[in-house]
Amino acid sequence: MGIEGWYLTESNSTDSNMTARRTDARQMAVRNERVRQRPAPPADSSYTEFRPVPNSAPARKVQAPKPVVNNVTVPKKAVKTKAKLKKKNVAGRVVLCLTSILIIGAAAAGGSWFYLNGQKEKDNLKKEVVIEAGSVIRIEDFFSDCPTDAKFVTDVSDIDTSVPAVYQLTVFYEKAFTENVTLKIEDHTGPEGVAISQTVYTTWKMPEAEECVEDLYDLSGIAKVDYEDGIPAFGSSGCFKVPVVVTDMYGNDTVINVPFTVIDDREAPVIEGVHDFDIEGDATGIDLLEGVFAYDDHDLEPIVRVNDTSVNNKKSGEYEITYSAMDQAGNVSSVSVKFKITLPDSDKNKPADSNTSSSGGSGSSGSSGSSGSSGSGSSDPAYEAAEKVMASLWRDSDVETARAIFTWVHSHISYQTVKGSLTYEEAAYRGFSRKSGDCYVYFACAKMLLDCAGIPNLMVERFPVYTNGHYWNLVQLDGEWYHCDATVFRDHPAMYFMCTDSQINDSHHAFNGALYPERAGGSTDYLNKTTPTPTPEPEPSATPEPTATPAPTDTPVPTPEENPPVTVDPNEPVVIEDPVTPYPDTGDGDNSDKPYAQPGEETVIEPGSQNAEEI
Repeated sequence: MGIEGWYLTESNSTDSNMTARRTDARQMAVRNERVRQRPAPPADSSYTEFRPVPNSAPARKVQAPKPVVNNVTVPKKAVKTKAKLKKKNVAGRVVLCLTSILIIGAAAAGGSWFYLNGQKEKDNLKKEVVIEAGSVIRIEDFFSDCPTDAKFVTDVSDIDTSVPAVYQLTVFYEKAFTENVTLKIEDHTGPEGVAISQTVYTTWKMPEAEECVEDLYDLSGIAKVDYEDGIPAFGSSGCFKVPVVVTDMYGNDTVINVPFTVIDDREAPVIEGVHDFDIEGDATGIDLLEGVFAYDDHDLEPIVRVNDTSVNNKKSGEYEITYSAMDQAGNVSSVSVKFKITLPDSDKNKPADSNTSSSGGSGSSGSSGSSGSSGSGSSDPAYEAAEKVMASLWRDSDVETARAIFTWVHSHISYQTVKGSLTYEEAAYRGFSRKSGDCYVYFACAKMLLDCAGIPNLMVERFPVYTNGHYWNLVQLDGEWYHCDATVFRDHPAMYFMCTDSQINDSHHAFNGALYPERAGGSTDYLNKTTPTPTPEPEPSATPEPTATPAPTDTPVPTPEENPPVTVDPNEPVVIEDPVTPYPDTGDGDNSDKPYAQPGEETVIEPGSQNAEEI
């Protein structure tokens, strides 16, 4: 019978020495033939006879040889056990590998979770926060979604949020995170303020921008106040909104619209009640303004003045006096009348105005420090006129009453050079009745009103006197002495009120401080910086000092431009601007070298006019 072949398979050993053994088909056929000729094996034989391959002799299964490992025969059970162990090892390795993969995956997942969670918390934290100056520092401002346990590690209680600055802070949150953050305090808020309504005439100089707003406030302070479009100019009547820009120290702006009511007044007032005078005897006590008034289409109270400088009350003759009326717009009208004086024959030979003041202007020869009347006798008409004026000037405090007094004198009396000398009462009466006079008239009117109000005051006299004298008031207010001067100057049209020595330090107000009580600010002895007070032994200086008894010289009084800057204490009151139309520059009524005063002529200067007065 034919068989294709027997295949004997050897078990694989651990050292890979077992190989498959294959017998040649011819050899296998011979062998099979021999096997067939053998007697049948016993029943317990382990041999199994295979069916012969079709068309071939039947064959029997030959027991496979035992595996040999390293030339050593390995039992079949050992081979099977080793195979099982090998399979177990492979399974264990697979399980170990899978376990490692799971552990690594879990670790990666946990790390990713912690990373993403931490990143989320960091994204929730704001590393830099900007707050407005004056705001409260809050932990909530440093988080998009503030954790419940978030807090400042840095003590923020001592941080002044009103001052812009940058701070480094530390915060703690989520029971684990501590981070550094930056706090910036910045000022982006503009100042606050309130507009002051203005009523102006087209002919006026417009008020400063600072005068158009009040109640200004900003944490950093006010740097400047300006008109947004420059100083306004109006050509017609109407109501306008003028923008004023208020800027703080950090450049933040606030625009405040100020209401302006503009009046275009071109008509001068009309004067009524004037008439010619025919006086027999002394005309000194005549009230030239009695029954005289003026009316205007816009100004309810035009200012009426009289110029009687050509009149000599001690000499018979016919003179001309001129009345003038000015409204708030600056329009002026004038009317002239005749003033005839007839003196008795016994008075015709008396010299007229033989006594004149040594200072070149009217005034008293008494001590400059006297607080009483600066002349002999008392004039009832002067005090009656003062009490009449004073009736409308009372205020709630001495300071406000004094302010009202000097404002009235400053705005109601026009400057006019006075010939000869006047007593204190005569000067005051002239100011109340004729509303004109020189610096001594200003002083006398203010003093008499202060006396009526019971406010202590003294007269201060210029010292040293090079050409002309000057007089002003030293007033005790709030327990201290202050300089007050109602006279209008060319270089200073405003009123001096409650000024210290340093604030009134100019060429007009040189004086010997040793003659007066201690002034506000602690001054006792005063040395004007532009006009030195004489001393027995001059100290070395760039400018020679005058001798103990100076005589008139050609040395001019230093101009205001030569004065050092005046340092003003912001806590002390300063000079008050005249509420009426601002005054242009003018000349000194006491000065004999005024460029506009011609020989033989007297200068009459109206407050607020184009020829406002000055000393």
